[in-house]
Amino acid sequence: MAHDDLDEYGRGRRARTGASELILSVGEYAYTQDITSGIIKVHTGPTVVNITGQDIPVVYEPATRLFNRSSLDEARQQSPLAPQGHYCILWNPSEDAKHPEPRDKQVAPDLLMGQRVNIPGPCTFSLWPQQSAQVLEGHHLRSNQYLLVRIYDEKQARANWNQAVIKPAQGEGEDHIVELPLDMGVGQLIVIRGDRISFYIPPTGVEVVPEYNSEYVREALTLERLEYCILIDEDGNKRYERGPQVVFPHPSEHFFEEPARNGERARAFKPIELNEIQGLHVKVIADYEEGSRKYNEGEELFLTGKDISIYFPRQEHSLISYDGKSKHFATAVPAGEARYVMNRNSGTIRMSIGPTMLLPDPREEVIVRRVLTENQCRFWYPGNQEALEYNRQLREMARRAPTTRQGVVSEGEVGRSRKLSKHGQRMEASSVSSDTPAVLADEFTRGSTYTEPRTVTLDTQFSGVPSINLWTGYAVMVISRTGERRVELGPKTILLGYDESIEVLSMSTGKPKTTDKLVRTVYLRVKNNQVSDIIKAETSDHVNVSMAISMRVNFEGDPQQWFEVENYVKFLTDHVRSLMKGKIRQISIEDFYARSEDLIREILLGVKGESSHRPGLFFKENGMRVHDVEVLSVRVGDEHIAKLLNQAQHGAVESSIALGKAERDLQMMQRMEQIQRERALSEAETARSKATLEAETISRELTLRLARITSTVKERAEQLEAQKAADAVTDEASRAALAREQLERAQALRFEQEEALLRLKALEAETAAVVARFGAAQEGFSEAVLTLGNQETMVKVAEALSVQNMLGGANFVEVVGKVFEGTPFAGALEKATKKLK
Repeated sequence: MAHDDLDEYGRGRRARTGASELILSVGEYAYTQDITSGIIKVHTGPTVVNITGQDIPVVYEPATRLFNRSSLDEARQQSPLAPQGHYCILWNPSEDAKHPEPRDKQVAPDLLMGQRVNIPGPCTFSLWPQQSAQVLEGHHLRSNQYLLVRIYDEKQARANWNQAVIKPAQGEGEDHIVELPLDMGVGQLIVIRGDRISFYIPPTGVEVVPEYNSEYVREALTLERLEYCILIDEDGNKRYERGPQVVFPHPSEHFFEEPARNGERARAFKPIELNEIQGLHVKVIADYEEGSRKYNEGEELFLTGKDISIYFPRQEHSLISYDGKSKHFATAVPAGEARYVMNRNSGTIRMSIGPTMLLPDPREEVIVRRVLTENQCRFWYPGNQEALEYNRQLREMARRAPTTRQGVVSEGEVGRSRKLSKHGQRMEASSVSSDTPAVLADEFTRGSTYTEPRTVTLDTQFSGVPSINLWTGYAVMVISRTGERRVELGPKTILLGYDESIEVLSMSTGKPKTTDKLVRTVYLRVKNNQVSDIIKAETSDHVNVSMAISMRVNFEGDPQQWFEVENYVKFLTDHVRSLMKGKIRQISIEDFYARSEDLIREILLGVKGESSHRPGLFFKENGMRVHDVEVLSVRVGDEHIAKLLNQAQHGAVESSIALGKAERDLQMMQRMEQIQRERALSEAETARSKATLEAETISRELTLRLARITSTVKERAEQLEAQKAADAVTDEASRAALAREQLERAQALRFEQEEALLRLKALEAETAAVVARFGAAQEGFSEAVLTLGNQETMVKVAEALSVQNMLGGANFVEVVGKVFEGTPFAGALEKATKKLK
């Protein structure tokens, strides 16, 4: 029957009988209290409890440790059940460790008040009065999880240590099972690591400490490569761990956390990446050794990418931050620019010239900016209001925030200043990155000192060393506080050292030049310089004249002498005036007025030499030479004399014009006569040229014909010679052919004779045979024989018996018959032939 059905059945039965009964099922129990004695009894199911008038149902409240009166339905309680893999924490166990028996009514035995025991499942039992129980699931651990357990009863923990339910992690042996600590004490914390134990139920005397979120299983920290974490101990010490690994804290440690961007708290952090133009300023806060080097407390280090490319913080290090920033960046110094770097210990200032990436060591060096005075700004950068205003602001910063670096302003001070104008703000880049990730080591915070910009900018108009751009034809003299002097000649860019400045020159102005209003500048034009002035003088006949001239000046020789005269304009004009006055005083006004320009050039530049060049006016004091003079105007002071001079000039001009006209008429007439003579001469010359040309033509034709005849004769002679040579060759060839033919015929005749002899011998042999065969023939035989003995006869026989005759089809008898026809041998041959037939 279901529990709800039993409740309904009990209520219905109590309503029908009017009695107080409580039906308890298996696994249920209830408390009743005797109101006369106060004894509390426990009823365990399955049973039916009859409540008499002396008993009342009660319920125990563990939180208040009180028994509260309740109804029968509320008095029924479920026995705690710990399944397999769970365990039950029982408070106030009985001394005999027994539990109420089922189907019984019992009085509670003596209990061990204030104590508790851990009972692994599977188990279920009813509780004695004043007992409470909590069923917890056994703790399953992954390899990156852990438990934090605490010893609450040292004696029980030692006695029951081996009763803990432990399952080693896969691949782990018994060596990694939690061993009994030798120095165990109440309150001691122990870490149960999931990489060694995968399941754990604590024994009696040991409890699992929950986290703040009431979870018992805690998450360890899995670090990937290039990650680290910080663990803070209760004594304040820190431990740094690097990945890849699973980090388990010690019992007294906790992970350092900081808020992350997603609202969570981060426990793993990235190391600091460094390259050759980045660095970290580190202070050693505890002695340690690394490799063969020993680092002492208080020592400062500056680590760059050359030393270590990836920096993991360690407990012996503390990062030194400047204005809350720790990572230092190099400053880009372009070509043609430089930066001042001051040694913080000695105060000396050096100049770092670009192109380079400047990363000063913050332990000893700091980049500073030079503050220029207003005069320096006006002289070095004339008309540059931006530079003037910028240096005014730097002087204001130096006044408002004085430091031990008198006269200089660090880059850090510039970065912190909020009063810089737009040209100053371009260089407010800080020396360290404001977003340096995971700089979570201990830090020292220091005040205003300069460290390099976190972002590199090439807009370095004002942040670098003062530079002077010298144009072509200009020079400046650079002087240092130690007395050294040097002259720089353009075109070039000059970078001034911190103790260097530029010599200031003064120049007279106005016409004529005076010292009433001087122009001060540092730039000296040494090529094609132009100085204008008005000179007043008096001629030998006491007439005042005024001359406006423009002199072109170059500086020559040793550049150190160029700046020996402070006001070279006054020096030049004073000398030129004195020279001009002295020379003009010796000349009358008429002579001077007639050739004033040539006289002025001769006075100042000298007389032309063989090379048609004037030597010029040289000043050995400062190497200045006037190489050309332009006469702009010449005026006579007395108007009457000037008028007379003009009238005389007018008359001279009129006479000159009339004379010029007459000369031109004469020249025209002479020219016309000359043209006529030249025309006649030209015509005669033309006729002479025609005759010459005709004679030359006839001569050329005659020469051509003679050449043709000569060529024809020569050609024919050559043809005859060629024919003779050809005939000679032909004759020689004919002779050779005749000789060959004679040799061939002689050879053929010799062959025929030999062949005839052979045939003759054969014929003789045949004749002998025939004679033997025809021995009967006697008549005329002797004549025949005599005939055969005739040599001519034998020749004819041989010819008749030639191969041709034989091939012609004639037989031997016919041939011989023809040969000996008409001879005495013919009769004998005929007789013999008849006999043979």
